[in-house]
Amino acid sequence: MVEKLDDMETKLNEQIEKNVGLNKRLGESVASNILDQVSEGLAATQKEKLASLSESVEFESEVEYREKLEVLKESYFSRSPVAKTSSQETLSEGVDSTPTPVTGSMDSYLKTLGAFSK
Repeated sequence: MVEKLDDMETKLNEQIEKNVGLNKRLGESVASNILDQVSEGLAATQKEKLASLSESVEFESEVEYREKLEVLKESYFSRSPVAKTSSQETLSEGVDSTPTPVTGSMDSYLKTLGAFSK
């Protein structure tokens, strides 16, 4: 009986170690997937930087880990709003806006293109 009990304890300890290892691998995989999702849209160098910063973040739950990575991303890679300029800028200084007359084969090309655009 004692031998059987020792054997069962040994097997139980082995299974516990396997379980701990599998849980660790699962956590690392989930953390890696979350990191990939959070770093989407960043440049490769920024992704590497975020990955190195995320090594110091403890994985407790998926939601908390994602929030912590989002905070890291915002604090290190925040994009300052760029003032948009009007794309309808007109330059009128020294520019002749009258169309130049077209003759010969270019006229036929323009007519053909005009027919396709209608």
